[in-house]
Amino acid sequence: MRVFLGVLFVIALIAGLVMSAPARLVYDALAPSGVQAGLVQGTIWNGQALRLRRGDLELQRVETALEPGSILSGRMRVQTEIMDPRVQGRAVISVTSNGIDIRDAQGVVALSAWPGLAAIPAFDLADDAVVQLDEVSVSLDQDGRCLSADGAMMSPALADLGVRYDVDLPIVDMTLSCAGEHVALSLSGSGPTLDLEGRIVLGAPQPSYRLRATPHDPAAGPVLSLLGFQPEGADWVAESGAMGES
Repeated sequence: MRVFLGVLFVIALIAGLVMSAPARLVYDALAPSGVQAGLVQGTIWNGQALRLRRGDLELQRVETALEPGSILSGRMRVQTEIMDPRVQGRAVISVTSNGIDIRDAQGVVALSAWPGLAAIPAFDLADDAVVQLDEVSVSLDQDGRCLSADGAMMSPALADLGVRYDVDLPIVDMTLSCAGEHVALSLSGSGPTLDLEGRIVLGAPQPSYRLRATPHDPAAGPVLSLLGFQPEGADWVAESGAMGES
């Protein structure tokens, strides 16, 4: 009986240690992927970082909850919710020996929080514009290189800008993929004034891109020019030097 009680005591002690393990352990596991956390509170089951940074992106108030089953699998999975003024959303983050996986991300991201998109002239004029994420998944190695990427995004940035200039510009749909070691976005949009297609490669320090607009209305020309497009035959094209040379 004493042995049995002793085993129960040890099990209870270990369970208590696990249940009260600090949330800092979760954020430390993300550190090899370039994630830096500050003002961390709570436990691994219900934790919060009041400041989270990776590269140029800094977030406020990120809540995390470790999935219990992931402890046994050896692959830590963390339910994550972001409640930053510029980023609101949820995702499942997994840490592996190869890097970091972000799965089933959904939410709304302000363009100002996404330097790669905000740096493109066609988007940087759209004040308070957002990108909506729908089941976005991205895998990165420990150096931030893209291993896989898929999912859909949508932005009303151009449509909102068109309202300002009384031109009916389309909502932009985007799908994700990898282009070499970088995350890439394929864009499309269609409306009565113009059709848009293109590709953006989110490389550092600046993205490379090529966007092509096919106008159906002469009124689109002045707005396209304002957005950094140049006429190319019947179409208008906006591109970075890097994409133009490729």
